Amino acid sequence: MKIISNETQIFHFPQGLPGFETHHDFRFIPEEEAPLAHLISVKEDKVGFILLRPEAYFPEYLKEIDVAEEGIKVLNVNEDMSVDVWVILTLHRQEMANTTVNLRAPILFNPTEGIGTQVILNDDRYLTRQLLFTEENPQPLQEGVVG
Repeated sequence: MKIISNETQIFHFPQGLPGFETHHDFRFIPEEEAPLAHLISVKEDKVGFILLRPEAYFPEYLKEIDVAEEGIKVLNVNEDMSVDVWVILTLHRQEMANTTVNLRAPILFNPTEGIGTQVILNDDRYLTRQLLFTEENPQPLQEGVVG
């Protein structure tokens, strides 16, 4: 899988995102040295999302997901092209252990064409609010904290 550089890139979402269908262009801003990125609407800065590379906490996820043909058509990709996969992270500010990710609806990017889409997987194994920190995915220790 091709990794996007640490530079801001604009992606066009032809269908928008569910709930934000009027927003079609988003700035993708990756965090340095972290599997995180920000996706912020060009139209309105207040519309934004925190993204996570799912393989950072769910290593089998990319091997198992099956994207419907419609999602591939939107991205304008073929079998030889790379697609970057991210999931939306929902921070729980009062209790970080309750932070979740949406594994049911990943965001796919075609970095070559600058196109993005969010697809909904027809797989009951994946939740829209999957806990990020579980026994299988322990919360990383904070700097200066001894486990």
